[in-house]
Amino acid sequence: MSYKVVIDTNVLVAGLIGGKGPNREVLKHCFKGTLSPYVGHKLFTEYTDLLARSDIQKLCKKTSSTLAEFIDDFASVCTAVDVWFLWRPNLKDEADNHLIELAIACNACYIVTNNVADFRNPELKHSGFEIIKPEELLRKLSS
Repeated sequence: MSYKVVIDTNVLVAGLIGGKGPNREVLKHCFKGTLSPYVGHKLFTEYTDLLARSDIQKLCKKTSSTLAEFIDDFASVCTAVDVWFLWRPNLKDEADNHLIELAIACNACYIVTNNVADFRNPELKHSGFEIIKPEELLRKLSS
């Protein structure tokens, strides 16, 4: 069984920076097919823009071409989704609203993020998916 997930940018970057750990394991599960990552245009642009930054490349200890190859490989296991409706949950961090909209559009099981607190107390209540940290998701996968 594969779970539909939306992978927040902070999980992607943390998975590339750390050699081991829950963020890296979540990415591995995406490549193995245990998790089915979904992306929208905005999220994919966020991924590519962030990985193109020299400070992020230094933290990842990767070259821009290596990270470009990674994002191409990651895109190959992602399903692209068009988000037609802007639900505007009005989260604490406005930049995270698109993740909720994407999760609704693709009928995701989970939004995987290291910043769970940023998703608390939205004006628009969501249902059908869970906001979860990488380590919590890994525990669910192993049970």
